[in-house]
Amino acid sequence: MYALSLLGLRNYTNTQIRLHLGQYLALGIDFQLGSDILGTAVSPTFEEVVLLAAIVVIRTVLNYFLSKELERERKEVESYTQRDVLPNQ
Repeated sequence: MYALSLLGLRNYTNTQIRLHLGQYLALGIDFQLGSDILGTAVSPTFEEVVLLAAIVVIRTVLNYFLSKELERERKEVESYTQRDVLPNQ
């Protein structure tokens, strides 16, 4: 999206690019978490389970706050869009 915007082929705002990137970042965190769980499920030791628990907590917190930021950003974009569409009274 950034390259298309930079080349002038599409007109994306920085907010749209950030939202798009944030969605894929959250998806990537989910896939990494699933990968870690599957990797530990094969033959877990106590140390691996503790490490997995720490990773799960960290990635869950990161994903939660990223989702909240994306939701807030979407609401801002919607409010700007509605403000631009509604006629001034």
